[in-house]
Amino acid sequence: MNLSYTKKVFPSDLKVVFRRMKSPLVTLNLWARVGVKDEEPVQIGISHFFEHMVFKGTTNYPGLELSRQVQAIGGNINAGTSLDTTDFYIVVPNNHWEKSLELIIDLVNNPLFNPIDIEREKKVIIQEIHLDEDDPEEKLATTLYHEVFSGTPYERSILGSKDTIAHLKRENFIYHQEYFYHPSNLTLVVCGDLPENQLFEKIDQFYKNGGKPLQNLFSSFPPLPKVQRKRIEINMDIHHHYGAIGFLGPGIRQDDFCLLKFLSVILGDGIDSRLNARLREKEQLVDSIHTNFSYYQESGIFSIIFTFANSDPKKIEAIIQEECELLLNHPPQDIEIKRAKNLLLSGFYHSIETTLGSAELLGRLDTIDTIDTVFRYLKNMQNVQTKQIIDVLKKYLDFNFAVSVIINPEDHR
Repeated sequence: MNLSYTKKVFPSDLKVVFRRMKSPLVTLNLWARVGVKDEEPVQIGISHFFEHMVFKGTTNYPGLELSRQVQAIGGNINAGTSLDTTDFYIVVPNNHWEKSLELIIDLVNNPLFNPIDIEREKKVIIQEIHLDEDDPEEKLATTLYHEVFSGTPYERSILGSKDTIAHLKRENFIYHQEYFYHPSNLTLVVCGDLPENQLFEKIDQFYKNGGKPLQNLFSSFPPLPKVQRKRIEINMDIHHHYGAIGFLGPGIRQDDFCLLKFLSVILGDGIDSRLNARLREKEQLVDSIHTNFSYYQESGIFSIIFTFANSDPKKIEAIIQEECELLLNHPPQDIEIKRAKNLLLSGFYHSIETTLGSAELLGRLDTIDTIDTVFRYLKNMQNVQTKQIIDVLKKYLDFNFAVSVIINPEDHR
């Protein structure tokens, strides 16, 4: 596998990553080092709101004209906000890369932030908040994150709250853009079959000068919590039961994040995983169960998610804990290690075979850590030892510090 790329830092401090790929499509993916963790408490949700607002018109392309321009050249444009980052991407046929470059830079450099549009969009985002509150899977995830990351910026909702959204004004968006969307806080990733020199020359024309230096506006990330075991039950207007168990984990800068991805596959990825074999296939206590390790810049969360109909959730949780303890006494067999390795590597290769998948991976890594993390990840995946899996299990999956969330139908007794 060839994962070669070029990274260049321009005089403006803009970082550009280019990966040449044989594809009829090119992806331009612009990443900003700003997410929910960087927001002031009274403006929680502004990063996501900002993402919405740039699509409402720019100086050069008012209204929906920019989106129309993307469609006219056969492209697709979208964006996303996370705990650590905000990103914007355009995917187009590769002969339209120059126009796409102009459009994606204009998108974040020249938004209008029309006050009328801001007020209209507030209603849209508040409706999103209402929808998430009524969605059991979203409610499960947001509650789990809020409790596991309690006391840190990672406990916040990406959407914000009805109160914080309602109070945002045009000057808040201008301030946000000024401090987080100048070149030294951005990484542009371009993946596709186009001339590297022409790409860099074109970018240099757009970013001749740097912006204001990013100030340390907020306090450093607080110490990560380690709360005593906690169990939360919520009733909703639903017809099924949802459950989750969460554990505080490491951030991307620690090698343990690779091992926890491995452990996640062994415990709860697919029908041959230990939790599926025991709880779904053998004892039929759950309708579905899976595990996941989500990593961020400062920390991570290992979660076990399950759904069930008439089972006792405490019995399900007890068996999950029992299976984790059994794994300590009966370490993964070679066949389990091989299966996990194959699934993880297959997923990784699948993600980077497209220009969009490559851009998203390289961009996120460069924004929250360094692109070289990808090589560290691959090396660790190839050389995982059974003892390492047991060590991270002992270190992070301590049920004395687990958070359990159960969502029941309202008529549940």
